Amino acid sequence: MRCHHLVVPVSCGALVSLAGAQWLGAPDLRSPDGDVPVHRFLSDSVLSPLAPRAGGSTRAVGTFVHVGANPEADAHSGAAMLPDGVSVVVSSRDSKNLVVFDTTTRALVKAIPLSGTPNGVAVTPDGSKAVTPNILEGTLSIVELVSGVEIAAVPAGTNPLIARLTPDGTKAVVQDNTTQSLYVVDMASASVVRTIPTGGRIVYSVSVNFETMATGSVAGGFELADNNTAIIADYFNDKILIADLSTGVVSSIVCPDQPRAIAVNAAGTRGVVTHTGATRKLSVVDVPGRAISASISTTADLWGPVTMNPTGTHAVIAIQNNCRVIDLSTGASSADLATASVDNLWTTAGGQYVLASGFRGSIISYASQSIVKETNNFVLCPHGAVSPVSSRAAMFSDAFGEDMVVVDTNGAAGSMLSAGPSGPAPEGDRCRTVAVSADGSRAVAVSQQSQTAALINTQTGSVIGWATTGRRPGGVAITPDGTKAVVANRDGTDATIISLPSMSVTNVPISFRGDEVEISPDGQFACIAVVTDDGVWRINLNTSTVQGAKLVTGNMGGVGYINSQFSGMTLSPDGQTLVTCNSFSNTISMIDTTSWSVVKTLAVGTFPTRATFSPDTSKVYIANRDSDTVSVVNNAGVGSTVTGTITAGDQPFEMGVSPDGARLYVSNFGSNNVRVVNTSTLATLATIAMPANQYIAGLRLTPDGTRLYVSTGNGSISISANYFWQTQSGAISIIDTATSTIVDSANTGRSIAMIDMSAAGNRLATAECWGDGVTLVARCRADFNADGFVNGNDYDEFAGLFDVADPGADFNGDGFVNGNDYDEFAAAFDEGC
Repeated sequence: MRCHHLVVPVSCGALVSLAGAQWLGAPDLRSPDGDVPVHRFLSDSVLSPLAPRAGGSTRAVGTFVHVGANPEADAHSGAAMLPDGVSVVVSSRDSKNLVVFDTTTRALVKAIPLSGTPNGVAVTPDGSKAVTPNILEGTLSIVELVSGVEIAAVPAGTNPLIARLTPDGTKAVVQDNTTQSLYVVDMASASVVRTIPTGGRIVYSVSVNFETMATGSVAGGFELADNNTAIIADYFNDKILIADLSTGVVSSIVCPDQPRAIAVNAAGTRGVVTHTGATRKLSVVDVPGRAISASISTTADLWGPVTMNPTGTHAVIAIQNNCRVIDLSTGASSADLATASVDNLWTTAGGQYVLASGFRGSIISYASQSIVKETNNFVLCPHGAVSPVSSRAAMFSDAFGEDMVVVDTNGAAGSMLSAGPSGPAPEGDRCRTVAVSADGSRAVAVSQQSQTAALINTQTGSVIGWATTGRRPGGVAITPDGTKAVVANRDGTDATIISLPSMSVTNVPISFRGDEVEISPDGQFACIAVVTDDGVWRINLNTSTVQGAKLVTGNMGGVGYINSQFSGMTLSPDGQTLVTCNSFSNTISMIDTTSWSVVKTLAVGTFPTRATFSPDTSKVYIANRDSDTVSVVNNAGVGSTVTGTITAGDQPFEMGVSPDGARLYVSNFGSNNVRVVNTSTLATLATIAMPANQYIAGLRLTPDGTRLYVSTGNGSISISANYFWQTQSGAISIIDTATSTIVDSANTGRSIAMIDMSAAGNRLATAECWGDGVTLVARCRADFNADGFVNGNDYDEFAGLFDVADPGADFNGDGFVNGNDYDEFAAAFDEGC
């Protein structure tokens, strides 16, 4: 995930809805340029937790396919360099492991499974062991790095967020937010030798990417001055605490409000503590004297990290989108240094420079008090570590991606050495879009953070190949003959054509920020909508070149909904008319594909986001998100007009039209329902409620019009003062269009990003970001066990449930298990697929 935009911290006090925040519990996700919708929330307000979503069991079953390969390195939470200055250890929260990389070759050295959910990592000075605080399990993992084995999981509170190792490597110190205590662990015996109640609690930030629901966190906490002294910023009680690890005695120093970040000099005699909010001060701490020796006023909110040079004469502090160098003797401050947002600051091995992790990887000189180099314009990297012996550092992304960036930190001579996905290939991180072939035999699943496309055999549920896409891949479509897939790249300047099944790739230059993809019925052309310098490109798939000029449209962009969708673009069934929804212009552009020209720009409702054609292409229906309407457009080229307006629910989204054109199905994102509309009278015939606490992600109507599939999902990030956690749920509801009722559903257990259905209507696939994969559903009713085949196994499974009158054998969905179900199943079985 790439972005060069600023991340602005937002106080949780102003966004209490984030506690259990559903997809709409965030700031407005619309963006005319399709920027990555990432927001940061601070844990300075206690928010109520979200109860897990209730999920019922249903007969319909989907087959989940993971589109990566183990070992994974998912959701980086911390990093540490080994003493050789070349190898780096990264902790991964979602994959629950430690992964060791060689930063020179980027090769995987080893992956070490953990028993808990690591929230960071520290390594002993000799490089023999590592420790991780396991945020959800209340333990500290001790790992032997040579053997690659977790040798102990030591109880350490309830929600341990930070672990440090003493300079001599004999003790680990863990800070737990719930018990508000330090746990001192003897490394040799793997046991807690002292528990020190402090009353201090860590402040941390959580960044949420609403496009993939990737999350990352950065904690403040404490630092060790020496083998026996810990310094704690007690943010909530406005104190600086100094704990003696050998005696358990805690000294409390009254200080300015909201102490946040800490740094200590090499000798452990001087510390600096930043104060966020209106205080705007930097406290200089005499560690042996247990007192504040100086209080330095600044003109900016010191919300970010701090670091200090080895001698303790200067500090570098992060403020919003900038850094400053502070002379700790005089209190003098440098000018603002334009580093962009910074999550961590590290003083390099020689003590001359500071590496500012974030969007730019700025190198700051203590001597000149200036930025002497920028090393990273690839991805925002909150986590990382500098080499203890050389000018090398490794940084890792979280909410924006799962990448490793290796840089040279040698001042003005510094540079980026390498950048790219961190996990060993093939990866399938944050699967956000999917396309199903016309015959339903194959699916292509695109994973945004690993920049990969996986080819899936839908019959067996196996991944049979991978391809590399461009940066921040978005929409995907497959040619009608199933020989090619086309992927648009949101942060690239090209489109990726994948040859199936060889998975060889051709990248066709277009322009920046493409997303929507439409392929002509004859498979000759692909149309790509771009939302920067808005317009549509046409690619000849036989020559893999652009054919014709880019057609200029109205202003498209990111329009919100689940997983931050882009403005829609739809091709008519006959391939003659292409319609773009110009959301930010309140218009649509109608393109004649034969002449390759915009023949009409038509004003519709407010914020149009999706278009769908009637089967005979005579009408186009436009979903207007903000006016809660659907515009009915007469498709007549230059003579096209709006002929009617349908009242929809809140935030209309995906739509479908019955094969006879008589009914329009409109999903309403805000109302969480589907409206059935008579296309002649424009009157509502029925309103179908979707599962509670869900949001509609997609809608597909079978070719015969008898079944409507609606996918719903919910992903929530809950923040408390102690820690944060995630929950998700998802379902596919199957609607009988004759009765406008839900007759069956499949509970995926994972939030759904989008769905696609084969032209034959026999296969449905859902992309699921948090699961790193897709769920496959076979439409064939007689495929009772959903294994892709109709055989005796299906008959036996149905008969077993029928014999005990299990509700799962209610095949016709009338609420009873009786002979009618048996007869209907037998008829479907005889018919096959």
